[in-house]
Order: sequence, then C-alpha cells, then structure tokens
Amino acid sequence: MKTYIGLMLSAWLLAGCADGYGEHQNESTTDMTLQKDVSDAIARAVENKDFRLYATTGRRPVFPGLEQLDFDELKVSCGLKYLPSTGDVIKSEQDKQQRLKQYEFAKSYNLKIYAKCKKNAKA
Repeated sequence: MKTYIGLMLSAWLLAGCADGYGEHQNESTTDMTLQKDVSDAIARAVENKDFRLYATTGRRPVFPGLEQLDFDELKVSCGLKYLPSTGDVIKSEQDKQQRLKQYEFAKSYNLKIYAKCKKNAKA
C-alpha cells in the first residue's frame, strides 16, 4: 500500500512539473516573438525616420509604457499613430488576449522609439 501511495505521489509531482515547464516554455517563445516583432518595427521606423509613438484608441487614449508622461507633449514632440482595435469595448476572452498582446507590443515599441525620438529632436 505504501509503495502504491509513493508511486501515485511521484506521478502527481512529475505531472505538475511537466505542466509548469510547458507553460514556461510557451511564455519564453511568446516573449522572443514579441521582441523580434518590436525589433523589426523599430528598424522600419528608423529607416523611414518615423518616430511616432503607438497610442490606444478610446475615450482616454494612452501611450503604452509612457502613461506617466504628458500625453499632449508626447503627441507634439514625437507624433502618434493609433493601434487598431484598441477602443473601449472588449467582447470576448479572445479580444482580451489580443488586446494584451497589442499593449505589450506597443509598450516595448514605445519605450525604445521614445529614446530615438528624443535623440532625433536634439539633433
């Protein structure tokens, strides 16, 4: 009986570890894809000398990653371009996940392009 309980406990622990490992791997892959997408977008923006920041749409637009800075000043100094489908309405869990991905992309993009925008303004 003790052997049986020991085997069940071991199987349960191994199954738990395997599940966590798979989730961690998926997050890592998603992060790598996000960074590649951001890097590609930054390269295109620099090539085109387009230092506009991404903003959300809706009643209170924000620049993801730069919420603590004045929206109007950023809009004047760097310019803005809106993220598509980022209004106030979320209809499903899939919309919520998509919005989160867009926000993370825009946040990462904005933080990097803002530095280039400031540098370009000084030049």
